[in-house]
Amino acid sequence: MSSARRVVAREDVEGPVSAVVAAAVAEAEGFRPTAGATLYDAVDPDALDALYRREGTAVSVSFTHLGYRVSVDRDGTVTVAPE
Repeated sequence: MSSARRVVAREDVEGPVSAVVAAAVAEAEGFRPTAGATLYDAVDPDALDALYRREGTAVSVSFTHLGYRVSVDRDGTVTVAPE
């Protein structure tokens, strides 16, 4: 982990929630989303997208990735904070 930054992103950023998570982690780390470890190292992106694809999703998901605690709230807000 090269940064101690906290990043918050909204799902209304273009793309599925997994893309928003990857971009937020990359921003916290200071690299492009395609560089470095993939999201598959922490969670199945397709399963994550499926959880948030439906309107009125009533779940929140949290997991660790690259030394960050990643949380996706019910409204699609993505928070990435150092562990």
